[in-house]
Amino acid sequence: MKFTLVATCLFGLEKLLGDEIEALGYERKETIDGRVSYFGDEEAVAISNIFLRCAERVYIEVGAFNADTFDRLFEGAKALPWEDF
Repeated sequence: MKFTLVATCLFGLEKLLGDEIEALGYERKETIDGRVSYFGDEEAVAISNIFLRCAERVYIEVGAFNADTFDRLFEGAKALPWEDF
């Protein structure tokens, strides 16, 4: 299964983190202040947690939705495909 992974880092280290991700052989999706998104599978999750030195955390993006109220936040989180994980 292919995931969108998000690695967070300290501000200013995004370039180094992106270079580390590409050196591991993964395709970078997006670089934003403090985080880099990229594509990977189950093995990429483990490899990223072991070998990314500039990353603070590695997350799996389960989904995305617009939440401008608490009700929408809870309903959106409830609707995500948690059973797949």
